Parts: sequence; C-alpha cells; structure tokens
Amino acid sequence: MSAKPIAEPLAPPASTSVSQSRIVVAAVIGNLLEFFDFTVYSFFALTIAQLFFPADDPVVSTLLALSAFAIGFVARPVGGFVLGRYADRRGRRAALTLTIFLMAIGSALIGFAPTYAAIGLAAPALIVFARLLQGFAQGGEFGAATATLLETGMAESRALRASWQLASQGAAALLGSGMAALLNYYLSRAQMLDWGWRVPFVVRILIMPVGVYLRRHIVEEPPAARKSETAGLDRALVGKWFLTVFAIMGMTVATYVLIYYIPTYLIQYLKLPARLSMLVSIGAAFASLTLCPIWGALSDRMQRRKPLIVTGRLVLVALLYPAFWLMNQFPALPVVLGLIVLLMFFYTMGSAPAYALLPENFPKHVRAGYLGSAYAVAVSVFGGTAQLVVAWLIKVTGNTMAPAWYMIACVIISLYAITKLEETGGRELA
Repeated sequence: MSAKPIAEPLAPPASTSVSQSRIVVAAVIGNLLEFFDFTVYSFFALTIAQLFFPADDPVVSTLLALSAFAIGFVARPVGGFVLGRYADRRGRRAALTLTIFLMAIGSALIGFAPTYAAIGLAAPALIVFARLLQGFAQGGEFGAATATLLETGMAESRALRASWQLASQGAAALLGSGMAALLNYYLSRAQMLDWGWRVPFVVRILIMPVGVYLRRHIVEEPPAARKSETAGLDRALVGKWFLTVFAIMGMTVATYVLIYYIPTYLIQYLKLPARLSMLVSIGAAFASLTLCPIWGALSDRMQRRKPLIVTGRLVLVALLYPAFWLMNQFPALPVVLGLIVLLMFFYTMGSAPAYALLPENFPKHVRAGYLGSAYAVAVSVFGGTAQLVVAWLIKVTGNTMAPAWYMIACVIISLYAITKLEETGGRELA
C-alpha cells in the first residue's frame, strides 16, 4: 500500500494552540511524576536493601532489593492491557487521571512503610505489594500518555511531541537522582537510614494534586466517536505488537542500566563515593531530557524515523564495550561521566524517534492498548530485570564488563525488530 503524504495543515486558531499546549504539558508533567514515582526506588536501592532486605552478604541484600524493584514490573503487562483498553474506550484523560492516583498510593505505602526491624517479614511484603500497585499504574500510563502526545497538535511535529515521552522520563530520572544526590550530600548515613530515604516518596504524595489538576485540562474527542474495535485479532497488528516488544527491548535495558543501575555499579565495583556516583545519573538524565526533543524535531524535519534510530543504535552497540572498559581502567568521575553522556547521546538518537514510529504503526482506536501492553511486556521482561540480571551476571562471572555485553545483545535484537516495522515519517496517522 502506498504511503499517504501529510496533508498541508491549516493554521489552528490561537485558542486551539493554547489548548493543545496545555494538553501536551499535562501529559508530559504527569508522565514525569509517574516515572519519578516508579524509578526513584532504584536510587535508594542500597539503603532499602539494608532496611527491608537484611542479609549477611551485602551483595545478596542488594539483589533482594533489586528483585523487589523488578517485581514492580510483573504487574505492568496487566496494567498495560487493562488501562490501555480503558484509555481506548473511555478516553485518554480518564485513564491518565486514574494512573496518577494509583501511583501515589504506591508511593505512600513505601514512604511510610515500617522497616524489617520493626515488623519483620511484613516489611518486605509491604514493599513488594506497593511495587506491584505502582507497576499496574505505570503499565497503563505509557500507552495513554504517548497516544495523547502523538495525536494532539500539528502533523509535522508528531515526533517532537512524542519524544517528550522519553524526555519526561529523563526529567524524572534527573529529579530522582538530583534528590538522592542532595540527600546523600547533606545527611549523614545514620540520618539517611532513619528518615532521609523516605523524603522523595513523601514529596511525591504532596505534589500529586498538581498532576491531577494538569490532567483535567486534557480535552479530547468523546470516546463514543472512536472507531469501534473489530472482532477478533488482526494478525498484522499482532505481528507489529511482537516487533514493538523487541524494538523496545534495547531501549529499556539501556535506560535501566545507564541511568538507574549505574550509581550502584560505581559504588560497589568501581568504589566511587555515593555522592559522586549520583552525579553520573544526573548527567545521564540531563542528557536524555535535553537531547530527546532535538532528535524528535530532526526526525520531523527529515520526515523519516528509521535513519536516526538505526544509526543511533549501531553506534551505541559499537561504543558500549570500550566505554565500560575505560570506566574500569580509569574509575574517576570526569571519565565515567563523560563516557555515560557520550553513550546517552547515541542512545537518545536511537530511541527518541522510535517513540513516534512505534505508536504510528497502530491505528488510533487500538493505539493506547496495543502500544501500552507491548511496552509493558518489554519493560517487565527486559527493563525491570535489567539491574538484577547484570548484577547477577557480575556475581557469577566475576566480570564487571557484563553490563556492556548484556546491553549489546539486547540493542542488536531491538535494532533488527525496528527494521521490520513500517517507516511512518511523513505519513498521515491511521
């Protein structure tokens, strides 16, 4: 079937532009808050391990804490299917408002949870339950938020808007790593163990009304006006769903290793101080936040998605092993920070345009459901376990280069999946 060129858009009235801007801001800030909720746990993994998962071997304790982090991803596919379908049937705003409430409840459970010393095994059980609730909410967030960004506004800026999905994740990581760095800098170890680690979770509860208020501004077509779903499964869409899962595989593994696991890696294996290690995550998150919109805008200008995605991922594969080798040979902050930012440059090139390509491969009436569930499965199977897998690989092999090899394998597989999806740049949305 021949590609349909983008029709010349009419200039929207000023009021419409303002309304669209509010919708984009609401989706981005709400998404930022939700990803902050879900991922800030990883920046305090070592502290949470000591308080909730005590063990004689600190590495085993860390593995248990990372297992609880990974458990949060188990509920993501369920949330992706249930809340994604809810978003397609009832509307994007309804789903996005629900997810922000559920995520806040999960944060409250973690932020006020008694420790193992206080209530024994009930403490880690409570953390696991909170992670499951957060995972369910996060599973529904991605599809609805990305669909909202893609569908709102002018056709020629779709990739720029969709790239803010990934940029907002970078902003969430920046907020989380920045808060962790400040707390580690100003508080003693005893204060961190006593109450400092709870601060991010409590702060998130306090700012929940901001996210709810912003998402009330999302105005969309009535759900009844959407095309009804056809009976049965469309084989072409199911095939794209599987390709989407593997296309996301490389992105999510790289995200959780390069941004979220890297402080733990630097502290445990390169022996950098915690205060300095958090600065590396801040640098990685800042690179993601600033570079994603640039690559999205360039993709719109090119009216193509795949050239940037393929180039970025190929160069990332080539750089991963040398970068981790240099980190291990020269474990100093300037070297490590520079290498991580370099990797993030090509990671964002290969990822930001994909946040337009993937949802553009699905029609609107099933977009949130298919995309959300595919993303949830990919992140659950590969992203949520990434930190646990690389930590386990290092332990069993004794090789600190294991994270590089694991990321290389995942990015190569995801690159192949990308080549099998349709090029959607410059086409009308289905």
